Amino acid sequence: MHPADRRKKLVAVVAHCTLNQNTVVKHLASHEGVVSDFVNALVKLGYGIVQLPCPEALYLGMRRWWMSKEQYDTQSYRKFSRKILEHYVALLKELVRDGCTYILVGVHGSPSCAVETTTSNPYWQGEPKVNAYPQSTKISGIGVFMEVFLEMIRSSGIPEPVLALDVDHREVAERGLRQDLLERLSSVSCKFTN
Repeated sequence: MHPADRRKKLVAVVAHCTLNQNTVVKHLASHEGVVSDFVNALVKLGYGIVQLPCPEALYLGMRRWWMSKEQYDTQSYRKFSRKILEHYVALLKELVRDGCTYILVGVHGSPSCAVETTTSNPYWQGEPKVNAYPQSTKISGIGVFMEVFLEMIRSSGIPEPVLALDVDHREVAERGLRQDLLERLSSVSCKFTN
C-alpha cells in the first residue's frame, strides 16, 4: 500500500437504522437521526462503514406494524432480501479480496436485522388488536434478513465476520454505549494499524 494511503482495511457492515432512524417502525425510533454514540465509536476506532438497506421499510413501507420474526419468515420476504442484498455481498467480496476485515452489526430485538437477539411471537397473526395476543419476547437468534445475508456470504466464499454483535439503540439513547460493547469493537480495531 502507498505510504500516503491511510485506510485501516477494517469495515463495519451495519443495519440501516443505525445510520437512519427515520426507517424504524413507528414509535420505536430512539434517536433523532443516527445512533451517534455508537457511530462515533466506530469512526474513532477507524472502522469504515457499509450501511445495509432497510428490508422492512423497502418491503412494507413506513406505515408497517410492529412484527415478529415469524411474520417476516416467508419465502417471498427471503427472496426479496436476497435481491436487495446482491450488490452488498458483491461489495463485501471485493473489500475482503482487497484485504479488508469486517464485523457485522445488527439491531437488538429486530425480527429482521438482529444477529444475537431477535423478537418472537408465534401467535401474532390475523386482525391487529392491542392486547389480543401475548406480547412478543426477545429470544436468542438471528433476524430473517441477517440469516439471508449470512447464507449469501457463506455461499459466496466470503469469510464469516470476525465479530457479529447487536446494538440496543434504546439502551444507547438512555445510558450511552456500554463499556463491554466498546471493548468488543476495540479488541478487533487494535489488531489493525494504518
